[in-house]
Amino acid sequence: MRIGLYANPEKDTGFLVTRQVAETINALGSTAVIGHDHTGLELTEIANAVRGSYESCDCIICLGGDGTFLSAAHLPGCEQIPIIGVNLGSVGFLPEIQPKDLDRALAQIVDGQWNLEQRMMLSVECYNAAGARISGGQALNDAVISRGGRSRIVNLDLMINKTWVDRIPGDGLIVSTPTGSTAYSLSSGGPIIHPELMLMLITPICPHTLHNRSYIAAEDSQVRISLCEYPYQAVLSIDGRQDVYLETGSSVVIEKSERSLKMIRLGPDHFYADLPRKIHARGRTYHETIEE
Repeated sequence: MRIGLYANPEKDTGFLVTRQVAETINALGSTAVIGHDHTGLELTEIANAVRGSYESCDCIICLGGDGTFLSAAHLPGCEQIPIIGVNLGSVGFLPEIQPKDLDRALAQIVDGQWNLEQRMMLSVECYNAAGARISGGQALNDAVISRGGRSRIVNLDLMINKTWVDRIPGDGLIVSTPTGSTAYSLSSGGPIIHPELMLMLITPICPHTLHNRSYIAAEDSQVRISLCEYPYQAVLSIDGRQDVYLETGSSVVIEKSERSLKMIRLGPDHFYADLPRKIHARGRTYHETIEE
């Protein structure tokens, strides 16, 4: 079994945990693989690991926080490869494995004692005022249309299934998957949704109105957000990784993607049981949480 390792050097100082994972994987009779394009990670630093292609792996283990997991989920050519994370961040809604449980978890992975979850993703397409496509991408968490770096209200027209819903003034709008409901949407007052559900969540960011409500759309819906007259550039951010600058009249069309993320689940679903602890841990580092 070939297991790819995708590590964040800012979370795993000196790649200490990554080295431990590689050694354990090889001791269990499998092969730890470091991707050819993984910058900052040298073979000399990781004992018993080999350089190779992530596309050649049976699964990928990412080591870091939620941001590292998102980066690993977007690795080119790895759309069909299952992924699991080791949480070296603070909250860690996406990584399942805690460092203290590494030996047990790695043994389960090598033995194939795991289930596969399918996480919904979004297809995001962006058009200019003339209707020409200018950019697009895939999102596991969310697509965010915001006012950019200006302290000025942006007005966004929201349409669902070609029906006009509302003009929303404020700092912007978040369209998220259930997986992304515990990310930016949560901090903007959105509801918490079980990540295995199939729907789209639309949450205003600091709306300049007397009501602040999220909208929930069915998984087969089409959400269109249009930028009303705005003297500056607004910004579309796709999973916090890809930014597209929008002019007045631009629109963003968001639908359920044909792709879903294949996510390894080692144990039973503890989403609601783990939720209070993870939210309480916001803002704290991995080292602070393991000292408790």
